[in-house]
Amino acid sequence: MKILKFGGSSLASPNRIKAVGRIVLNEADTHPLVVVVSAFEGVTNQLLACARLADGGDPAYERLYEEIARRHRAALDHLVGGRRNRRTRAAIDRLLGELREILHGISLLRYAPARALDMTASFGERLSAPIVAAMLDRSRPARSADARQFIVTDDRFTRANVIFGKTNQATRAYFKRASGTRRPDRPIPIVTGFIGATEDGRTTTIGRDGSDYTAAIVGAALGASAIEIWTDVDGVLSADPRAVPAAFVLPHMTYEEAMEMSYFGAKVLHPAAIAPAVAKGIPIHIKNTLNPAAPGTLISRSQGDWDGVAKGITSVDDITLLTLRGLAMVGVPGTAERLFRTLAARRVNVILISQASSEHTICFAVSRADAAEATRAVQAEFRFELQHSLTTLEQRPDQSIVAVVGERMKGTPGVSGKVFGSLGRHNINVSAIAQGASERNISCVIDSAQQVRALNVIHQAFFEKCKRLALVVVGVGNIGGALLRQLHQQRGYLLERGFDVRAVAVANSKRFMVAADGLNLARWREALAEAPHRMNPEALVRAIASLGLTNAALVDCTAADAVVDAYPDFINAGLHIITPNKRANVLPWRRYANLMDLVRTRQKHLLCEANVGAGLPVLSTLNDLMASGDVIVKVEGILSGTLSYLFNTFDGTRPFSALVRDAHRLGFTEPDPRRDLSGEDVARKLLILARQMGLQMDITDVRAESLIPRRLRTGPFSDRFFSAFARSDAEMAGRFARARAGHRVLRYTGRLEKGKAVAGLEEYRADHPFAATKGSDNVIAFTTNRYAHTPLVVQGPGAGADVTAMGVFSDILKLLYYLPR
Repeated sequence: MKILKFGGSSLASPNRIKAVGRIVLNEADTHPLVVVVSAFEGVTNQLLACARLADGGDPAYERLYEEIARRHRAALDHLVGGRRNRRTRAAIDRLLGELREILHGISLLRYAPARALDMTASFGERLSAPIVAAMLDRSRPARSADARQFIVTDDRFTRANVIFGKTNQATRAYFKRASGTRRPDRPIPIVTGFIGATEDGRTTTIGRDGSDYTAAIVGAALGASAIEIWTDVDGVLSADPRAVPAAFVLPHMTYEEAMEMSYFGAKVLHPAAIAPAVAKGIPIHIKNTLNPAAPGTLISRSQGDWDGVAKGITSVDDITLLTLRGLAMVGVPGTAERLFRTLAARRVNVILISQASSEHTICFAVSRADAAEATRAVQAEFRFELQHSLTTLEQRPDQSIVAVVGERMKGTPGVSGKVFGSLGRHNINVSAIAQGASERNISCVIDSAQQVRALNVIHQAFFEKCKRLALVVVGVGNIGGALLRQLHQQRGYLLERGFDVRAVAVANSKRFMVAADGLNLARWREALAEAPHRMNPEALVRAIASLGLTNAALVDCTAADAVVDAYPDFINAGLHIITPNKRANVLPWRRYANLMDLVRTRQKHLLCEANVGAGLPVLSTLNDLMASGDVIVKVEGILSGTLSYLFNTFDGTRPFSALVRDAHRLGFTEPDPRRDLSGEDVARKLLILARQMGLQMDITDVRAESLIPRRLRTGPFSDRFFSAFARSDAEMAGRFARARAGHRVLRYTGRLEKGKAVAGLEEYRADHPFAATKGSDNVIAFTTNRYAHTPLVVQGPGAGADVTAMGVFSDILKLLYYLPR
């Protein structure tokens, strides 16, 4: 025999009820069945709302009652026709009349005790069961079965306790004909879930979502071979999919895992429903009414074919954490007994307990609804101790419990380390920790604001083989646009290697747009042009923080101070920083040091390969040399792509100022070419290299020769600059002639040696590596203890949007490899 239970979502509409009918009839061909049904979706809430309106004397209850009545009559008319409709319609009308009388009585008395609420709520299942039975009866004999005739409870109305001895006996007696060999003419019982009755016949309910419990009670009493819980999801998921998009259906769970997950918030199965099944060893199968072909989740004694350690991540929110703290508690027997006895006396449910071995504190978590009563209870019980400052009761509201559950966590080293390590890396603070001796569950209390991030972080650590990285790309001009194009082109390549990289936000100087699931990089320009959000870094930080991302990085492709000023906000929001923008790395020393301290404290990365050499591996080479224990003696090179181009082109046939004018027209210089000619760019790169080497240095410590006459160094830039600059052509021509006379070439280079940084125009022999550069090549030579006689040279294009974007892309790859699985 099988027990099939259908929840309210499976009965939400006549079409869904028809789908239920197909499932039942298909199963009835192979097994004797008992079907348990809930109320139609939302009806229980409507019934209780009716009772509360009537209790308050609000005539609106009558309109809500009429809505309930119309819905059930319409469903019956849609599903059942002919004589059966008349018989069932008469039964439904009698029930609706009884419901109206009860609500009218509550309205007259202005009183709705718990017993009246239970009676009112019972009509949901008492109305749905005959309608489902009548529909089935058109194809195969079926009858409704009122669970009040065999489920016996105490009189704790709204949350009645089942009296199992009497219930099992009454259930077996009621279904004695259904327990034998299957016969085609035996009616399929359609049982009302959720309800029972006291020994003297008063109607009770066994807790919200109690239809699962009804199915388990009946299944255990009748010795069913399986219990199927039909709902609107494909099974028990590894996490709540509303919070964790990567959640997946678990094919198999043990009873213990299911109980742990149900207790800590998994919504698919009622926690109490598992206990009767466990006692009888009856498998429970979670199936989807909307997708009957899906395999679902099987809950049994067996672990199934599962090679993971954890099985699921779940959570409970709306929690308050209370901490009783005091030196007077240390070594005093009975303190914990007093605490939990007084809480039990006030009917306060304690969800989690944590006590330090020092006995100095006891933490316990309760629902927000119980927090005030719990506080009053503890203050009353410990009133004498709390009069002294040595004992305190602290309350921390707005907390959530996150639980990691898995049978194979038991005895497996490193599980706790993975949980708390992943939370720590994402700066999620843990308020309290609890783990039972079974080791199947590790629970921790965190701020509710961090709940979604925590679920995603832990889920990614345990279950996701593909590393996810969300990018916030600010600055979508030449470099940013090239980067987005490269990301779009390489998405398939990255996915093949287990990297899911998505741009979740892009911004220019005017607007930004955000998409939690990732932007369409084929048409981001059009979408950004229509984006409603005005760009400012603070607003962008708030928008990104609200997404609760696990692994995210700001990619700053601007040259703007305002974005750099917001780096601390982005880091505090949980983002790494990747940037070709040099401004952060050349901040005044104190600001720079504070930023680096924040990066380390928050366990983030600031990656800036493209700061020096565009796409060339300059900084990574320097860091690899130092990491391997080599000692840097000297770093020198051509560090400006613009100046490299100018002096590779300058052969004395044309004035130097004419070359500068041409380079500016071709876009090879900054909009104001004085920024290149001043040596400022080279000075910044030398400072960045120095700081990467651990030197405490500021930009004022770098001596850089300016190629601009002093009279032209200030004031706004215009095209008149070139004619004024032409007056210096003779001087530059003279320097070129002297170099050529000595068989040398002119190159603007930077040098970092013995703690000093110098940049300027130098002469080099024709056989020197710096003399052989072409176009806008950068060339950097590292002289070290290991590379003492022949420097290690890195050479290649040092400017251009595509190569700079490639340098940024390489930092994205580095970050992906740094991120833990």
